Amino acid sequence: MKKTIRAFIIFSCVYISACTSTNNNTYQDAKTVAPQNQYATDILVQEFGNTTRALQVLEKASHCLDEGMPIPKETFSKIIEVVGELNDKCHQEKEDKILFPMLKDKADSNKKHFLGRLLMEHVSSRDMIRDLTASLENFIQGKKAKKKITNIAYSYVKHTKKHLQTEEKVLFPWINKVLTSDEQKLLIGKFESIEQKKIHDGIHEKYLTMLGELEKQLENCP
Repeated sequence: MKKTIRAFIIFSCVYISACTSTNNNTYQDAKTVAPQNQYATDILVQEFGNTTRALQVLEKASHCLDEGMPIPKETFSKIIEVVGELNDKCHQEKEDKILFPMLKDKADSNKKHFLGRLLMEHVSSRDMIRDLTASLENFIQGKKAKKKITNIAYSYVKHTKKHLQTEEKVLFPWINKVLTSDEQKLLIGKFESIEQKKIHDGIHEKYLTMLGELEKQLENCP
């Protein structure tokens, strides 16, 4: 039994450090009444830290490009890759495949409409990432092409920040009211299951390392 508990603690620590940042907001309402991670929403909120870092990098690179600074195409490409991994795959995948399907039976017509809107915002997010990637093909064609890139980037940053705020302020408090303790534990288990392979394959470590390198590259960018 002690070995089992020790193994679970080690896995949980690896999970939290891989997909979250130490510099992030916490969901205070949940943490004041229960131990960390008794609420599945704690995991989702903690992921916002790395997503926010990636958005800041994208916004900073866009500003520098607008100011005529020499931001290489390769750097922008890496930023888009990191943003897509941390937001679309690390975070949204859990909601689309696990969380939202579980909530359908808990939702009245208004909440179902709300969940549908959030799903469509996920679709819009991925569409903007694809548009941003496609726009890089014209990176060397001058100011007009680069302005298109930054316009899409700014729209994506604004869209994602608003979406994350809606989740933290509206979605997560509702989830913590309607889900039982057993359902919360089930969600946590499923979240950990979807992350286990990525952690084993070093995917999170790869993208967090890339994020740190990008932040250093842009240190001299105002």
